[in-house]
Amino acid sequence: MYELPKTLVQDIDNLGLLTDKFRKGEIGATEFKVGRVPMGIYEQRKDGTYMVRIRTTGGVITPHQLSGIIDIAKKHGSGLLHITTRQEIQIQNIKIDDTGSILNDLKKIGLSSKGGGGNTVRNIIVAEDSGISEKEVFDPTPHSMALTTKLIAEPDSFTLPRKLKIAFSGNEDNTDYAAINDIGFIAQIQDGARGFKIYVGGSVASKPTIGWVLADFIPEGDIYAAAEAVKRLFSDYGNRKNKHKARIRHIFYRLGAEEVHRLFDKYFAEAKLSTPEYIHFENGIKHSYKFGRALPV
Repeated sequence: MYELPKTLVQDIDNLGLLTDKFRKGEIGATEFKVGRVPMGIYEQRKDGTYMVRIRTTGGVITPHQLSGIIDIAKKHGSGLLHITTRQEIQIQNIKIDDTGSILNDLKKIGLSSKGGGGNTVRNIIVAEDSGISEKEVFDPTPHSMALTTKLIAEPDSFTLPRKLKIAFSGNEDNTDYAAINDIGFIAQIQDGARGFKIYVGGSVASKPTIGWVLADFIPEGDIYAAAEAVKRLFSDYGNRKNKHKARIRHIFYRLGAEEVHRLFDKYFAEAKLSTPEYIHFENGIKHSYKFGRALPV
């Protein structure tokens, strides 16, 4: 499972303060929306009714957590849970005054809604047959968990030009699955080493787009550096004025694939050098690296 960010308690407290200001009329609906949506809280069609979108990386959830979500929903008067196309669970038909309590209850069972909406790193998805498919090169689910843990702990993952969607596939048969996300990782083995092919800039919007291949193979230990490189590139070159042209694919349209490749290589090299700590995998075993030195976890 992914690890909750250390800032989560403060994030929930800040949302509570923002909610109080909204209820008292001290801030308007727009300002309130800017604060609540990145925490995965959306208003539904019925006025005064909200839902909480829970991050469940790769659709993975323990029986204890699922039972806990049901109890939380019942506690706050919700009779409807919805499983989304990005493998998340939404608690629907709740009151805004209950959201703070819901987020705290989710934290107790190791879950969070942070990054459930807005211009953020969204829930990372994994092919639904991962871990059981006879065709997969290897199961990328642990990689998705480690990447989630790292990215949701970083403030700049929540101030992007637009949403950033990431997906993992266990083999080339699911190329389209990863290739239609902003970042897609496809499991590969090269010279006996595990790693990933990387697609960037895919989309299933009104003009569906297959992403561009930025790397045919990177070692599995470099997935965080690769994701961080794309995130920084997106932050620096994404369109912050027109949300309809803000997704990563528009950077390719504007600058051209060759220039985006050059920029990615630059950011990738910087990320590998400047990141004080990142997740590394060796033959499926998770390691934490700091300044290039392996540390036990």
